[in-house]
Amino acid sequence: MHIAQVHAHLHSGEYSDLIFVEVKTSDPEVSGWGECTLPGKPHAVAGAVRDAARLILGMPIDSIRKTWETAYRHSYWRGGAVETSALSGIDIALWDIAGKVAQKPVHALLGGAVRDRIKTYANCGLSTDPMELARRAQTAIDAGFQIVKFYPLPPIEALPQTALISKVYDCCAAVRDIIGPSRDFAIDLHGRTLPHTVIAIEHAIRDLRPLWIEEPVPSEDIEALRRIRKQFQTPIALGERLFTRWQFKQVLDRGLVDIIQPDVGNAGGLSEMRVLADMAEAYHVAFGPHSPNGLLHTCASLHCAAIAQTFGALEFRPSASTNQIFNGEFPILGADGTFPLQSTPGVGLSVQASKLFLDEARVPRLAEQGIDGTPLDW
Repeated sequence: MHIAQVHAHLHSGEYSDLIFVEVKTSDPEVSGWGECTLPGKPHAVAGAVRDAARLILGMPIDSIRKTWETAYRHSYWRGGAVETSALSGIDIALWDIAGKVAQKPVHALLGGAVRDRIKTYANCGLSTDPMELARRAQTAIDAGFQIVKFYPLPPIEALPQTALISKVYDCCAAVRDIIGPSRDFAIDLHGRTLPHTVIAIEHAIRDLRPLWIEEPVPSEDIEALRRIRKQFQTPIALGERLFTRWQFKQVLDRGLVDIIQPDVGNAGGLSEMRVLADMAEAYHVAFGPHSPNGLLHTCASLHCAAIAQTFGALEFRPSASTNQIFNGEFPILGADGTFPLQSTPGVGLSVQASKLFLDEARVPRLAEQGIDGTPLDW
């Protein structure tokens, strides 16, 4: 059985555009699905999928490693967000096929699970309103989550502002009051802050005991990470914008991270996530996959969490409207904030292609402006 067709499918989800890859085989009854969402870049990733497909058509479906290496190395322009996302979607689809053929869930093919349930945390989204974040946190707790994460920053300018730091503190304090001392919260700064600003933020909120601060500075800025590392007590999490083992090696070698957060749909697929999980264990850091996108992405991430020895918690952002495009049974969140292991062959879900659509007006711009019109990070 070999790879016969590779197609990218685009969809407008509730929170973002979504990108799916369908791999069809020489057996009309066997196909697989992957997700490689890269918000704001759907057409670029779809083009990269087409480029990669030219390299791998006709290859055996059980040569997943060789297919990965072919798509990665033969393009000459290695890595990067767009190319590696396309590779990730194809890789996930191939593992989906492998699981279906073997009649086993993907985690069984990756060496088997080391845990019976998967701890998750709720992505509560962006807001600078303490009461709104408290409301979202309460909703998450009522659903069973024991950990919440949120983004409490307005657009950031170059100089640290006392009012900004106070606002972040107020948001964190409001959430801590709601969740109490027995649950946890984390904040995500999207790599938007300069070192002196995020050091001030961390000092202000550390007594509220955040579980981690995510992307405190751009993850590729080694010197900025080194500078804040000396000042932080709160664990540092990063990795959603790092791709493949070679980029993660840069921060792991230097001891600049406590939790790596690779994205299965962007970092290299299930094949590369297995490598990154082993690297996390070898470097004595936690492994917590980034996963705020569609349910297919979440299912793939659950398989990664199942096999990782130093797994911490998996991100999850429910979307009832987007969920309607999938076929299959998604695991049910338990009262303790965990998902059971998946038992369905393959990744666990497929996509109803006939329900997919892309509304260009809803593709996110992911851009901000300062009060003086300066383009700022989202």
